[in-house]
Amino acid sequence: MTVRAPKVYTISPAYSFTDALAEGVMAMAGGDPTELSEITILVPNRRAQRSLREAFLRIMGKRPMVLPTMRPIGDVDDDEIAFLGAGLGLDPSDIPPAISGVRRQVLLMQQVMKWGGAGETGLAPAQGWRLAGELAKLMDQLETEGLPFDGLKDLVPEGLAHHWDITLQFLQIVSAHWPTILEAEGAINPAARRDTLLRLLADLWEAQPPRGKLIAAGSTGSIPATARLLSVVARLPDGMVVLPGLDTRMDDAAWEAVDASHGQGVVKALLTDMSVNRHEVREWDVGHASETATRARLFRDALLPSVVTDRWMSLGYDSLPKDELFRGLRKIVAPTRREEAAAIAMVMREVLEVPERTAALVTPDRALARHVRAALARWGIDVDDTGGDRVLNTVPGRFLGLIASAASEGFAPVPLLALLQHPFVSAGGDRRAYLAAIRRFDMFVMRGVRPAGGLDGLMARAEAAVDDKKADFNKDDLVIVRAVTDCLRPLEQALANREPLDMLLTTHLSVAEALAAEDGVAGTDKLWKGEEGHALADAAAELTQETGAIRDVTADGYAALFAELFSGVTVRPVWRKHPRLYIWGTLEARLQRADVMILGGLNEGTWPGEVKPDPWMNRPMRKEFGLPPLERRTGQAAHDFMQAAMGDEVILTRAEKVDGAPTVPSRWLFRIEALAGAGIPEASHYLAGPMRSMLPPKPGRCCRLHPSHPSRPGQCACRSRR
Repeated sequence: MTVRAPKVYTISPAYSFTDALAEGVMAMAGGDPTELSEITILVPNRRAQRSLREAFLRIMGKRPMVLPTMRPIGDVDDDEIAFLGAGLGLDPSDIPPAISGVRRQVLLMQQVMKWGGAGETGLAPAQGWRLAGELAKLMDQLETEGLPFDGLKDLVPEGLAHHWDITLQFLQIVSAHWPTILEAEGAINPAARRDTLLRLLADLWEAQPPRGKLIAAGSTGSIPATARLLSVVARLPDGMVVLPGLDTRMDDAAWEAVDASHGQGVVKALLTDMSVNRHEVREWDVGHASETATRARLFRDALLPSVVTDRWMSLGYDSLPKDELFRGLRKIVAPTRREEAAAIAMVMREVLEVPERTAALVTPDRALARHVRAALARWGIDVDDTGGDRVLNTVPGRFLGLIASAASEGFAPVPLLALLQHPFVSAGGDRRAYLAAIRRFDMFVMRGVRPAGGLDGLMARAEAAVDDKKADFNKDDLVIVRAVTDCLRPLEQALANREPLDMLLTTHLSVAEALAAEDGVAGTDKLWKGEEGHALADAAAELTQETGAIRDVTADGYAALFAELFSGVTVRPVWRKHPRLYIWGTLEARLQRADVMILGGLNEGTWPGEVKPDPWMNRPMRKEFGLPPLERRTGQAAHDFMQAAMGDEVILTRAEKVDGAPTVPSRWLFRIEALAGAGIPEASHYLAGPMRSMLPPKPGRCCRLHPSHPSRPGQCACRSRR
């Protein structure tokens, strides 16, 4: 078979990836939109698919058009593979199904608890669930890299500390027991099925090239099976690969020094896996010069590998005009994270004053993202946050968590009152009467000497308070308190009886529905409505279906286990969001741009994130076993930073203190300013009393940021009402 030269291109970070890709594909089609239907584009994920679709629509002025076929290879499933292999004899149904995530973790937890022992001297259920999750991650890493499980038995060389032998014994759950369990389940691990599908498609295309042009764009090939597919696509007769942000101008000495922690490390590893020489990669024809080319060169040189930074003195950046060097680039250094969020919100709010203008906050700091969303909510702006929220941080999630905490602590006064004051609780009666009774219950029953344990102790204290003439607690209040305890009693009894976890969860949810019931309103209508309720209901349904085998959950460990069970559940609202403001993670920002790009949380330990040690292997063991170095995540973060920081208008932000602790600026900020010989211009005016400025305008007052403010400097729509 003839071996074809690979066709690999790259789009510089100085250009918006999706816009440049769409323009190039349109030129490839000769400007005829109907020719686009013969082109298939593979993108990393569904977010990139939507971004590319919007880029095509922008180019065509949002006129109706036939778009190319766009398929995400990162979210591969049977339907996607069947479509891509249509007419070529590909049948993914021959591959065993993937085991569900919850089912896998339950089975692993059983093995963990068997190894560690249950009861007072063994592992707590919450610890078992957490360790099962870590084992699942390890298996995904091994199968992603194509490494056999049985290789773990040779992991610990002689001469290491004894605790590594204990670790090896624990990992026998994966190497010795798990393959047998999977065979009995008739399933395979999700990562193994994904990689099998991708390799099957790559082999098929290599033997029978598909019809029409095929473009794989935007992927960095961190998964070896994806890298194999990209290698095949690059060598198809009508195939090509378009990489994001390969530095084609780096000299060979610097390129040789690039390691996993460098921003080019991920692309270098991909080219190695694809057997492509860097000099074979061509620049994608964009057709116009970039206004950020000077900044892109500065950032590229600032992020050179440390062994070649001695050449900085000869690059001459300190003699260049700083207004040219930092064109479109500003910096905000806030005293605290809350003030950083307030300043970011002001920037985003100001963007809305210009029609059609967009802004995006890019940050891996979820706490900062939540603060920005809360700040924008003061203007009634609900921003699109792709990271979503942990379901336990939502109103219904906190409600369920408070029930678990109160039950775990034997309905002690503090956790019980925290639950009873939740806005969902009415215990089937009138909310106003309920609140009045709970206030008196707090004042005259719960304070003082702690009641006897459990709900019976509370009721005995409440009945005694009715007869106490000094206490303003009457029989009507007692009726309401009894209604509350009647709602909670089934969960107390289920925990006392050590019922299986699925029964505990079912009882827990029934208790929540009973507490949330109100006059004329069923508890189910309050608890399960909206996106948060739907996410909770779906997660709870899957957990109750699979957790019947988990037993011996004690009352004092239930709250911790409940928090672990729902810790990975995320709510991502899909509608009612602002069409021009976004909060993106670093992955979403890799391929798309907004008019104003705000890169937030630029502190060491946040961006780039802290390199956390592997719980199972040290660095030499990972290298010997064949796993990628932990620093690869730092390199991916540097690559994403470079991609996001090349917008026409970019604001870099950080906080000097986070949660009261001093912070260190990101290493990238240090390098950029050191090479430039000057600090990045500060946009400090956004920090001038930001919290006061964020309050909604009072009636009859003039405000520069009033929502109805026209795009005319110095004027405001509410000025006539002053």
